[in-house]
Amino acid sequence: MQKIDFSSDSLPAHLSDRERFNLWRDMWLEQLGVAEIRHAEDKPFATATKMRFLGDLRVGLFETTTEYYLRTRKHVANDRDDIFLGFYRSPRPQVWTVADCDVSLRRGSAIAYNVAQPCRSFTDGVTSWTLATVPRAWLLSQLPHADDRPVTLLDPANPAVRHLERMIDFLVGSDELDQVPTLSRQAGTTLADLVVLALGGRGEAAEIATARGLRAARLREVITVIEARFAEPDLSTEAVGRAVGLSRRYLNTLLLESGSTFAERVLELRLLKAQAMLSDFRNDVMKVSDIALAAGFNDVSYFNRRFRARFGASPTQHRGG
Repeated sequence: MQKIDFSSDSLPAHLSDRERFNLWRDMWLEQLGVAEIRHAEDKPFATATKMRFLGDLRVGLFETTTEYYLRTRKHVANDRDDIFLGFYRSPRPQVWTVADCDVSLRRGSAIAYNVAQPCRSFTDGVTSWTLATVPRAWLLSQLPHADDRPVTLLDPANPAVRHLERMIDFLVGSDELDQVPTLSRQAGTTLADLVVLALGGRGEAAEIATARGLRAARLREVITVIEARFAEPDLSTEAVGRAVGLSRRYLNTLLLESGSTFAERVLELRLLKAQAMLSDFRNDVMKVSDIALAAGFNDVSYFNRRFRARFGASPTQHRGG
C-alpha cells in the first residue's frame, strides 16, 4: 500500500508563513485538485496530510489553516474525475457551494462530492477532513445515479456511513497493510463495498457489498474492542456486542468466519501480554499471580497451564530465561 505522510513542520523553518504556504500549495496542488487556495492571514500556517493508496482508491486525513478554496470550470476542465466522500472533523463550521447547492457543514457532517464540479468553500479556522476518493467511472458502473447531484449530504446515523468512516480511520492509521499485498487488496475491496452502501446502493451491487463490506467492517470493530479490552477479567461476548451494537449470536458468527472464536482470541491476547510482562525486567518485582491478573486471568492455576501449553515453559521458567 503506497502511502504519503506530510506535515508543514517539514518545511524550511526560515521561510515566512506566506512562503511556507506557497511552497506547500505548489507541492500539493496535484493531490488536492487544481484550485485557488487562500491562507488565513491571521493564523500561523499549519497543515498535515496522510494518504493511503489502495489501487485506484485513496483514503486520507487532511488538516490545514487555509480558509478559502475555489475550483472554477477552468480548474476542473482537465483535472481528475473522482467522487470524494468526506467526513468533516473541524470544530468551526464550513460553508460549501457546489453548483446551485449551498451546504453548511459542522463537525460530524458527511458528504459525497464530484470533484469535477466547480465549487467554493470557506472555513473560519482549521479545516479537517477524513476522506475516501474513488474513480467516478468505477462508481457509476456500480451505481448509475451516483452523481445525479453535485453534492450529497450523507446520514451519519446510517450504519454503512458510520462503518465507512471507521474503515477510513483504520486504513489511514494502519501500518500492517504495508507489507502484505493481499491484505491491502482485501482492504480496498471492503472500502469499495462500504462506499457503494453509504451512497445508497441497491440490487445486486448492494447485496454483494453487504455480504462483504459491512460484515468485514463489523468484524474489524469487534476485533478492535477485543484488542482494547481483553485484559478485563469479565470481558464477554455480551459486553463486546453491546459496545458495537451487535447481537451475541451475530458476533460469534463473525468471529467464527474469521478463523478464531471469541475465547481463542481473548486467550491468545492475554497470554501474549503476560509473556511480554514476564520478559520485561522492570516487572521482576511483580508476582506471577499479579502479572496473570494484569493480563486478564483470574485463576492462576489455569493461567499456568495455558501458558505452559502455549510457550513450552511455566511462567516462572520463562521469567528465569
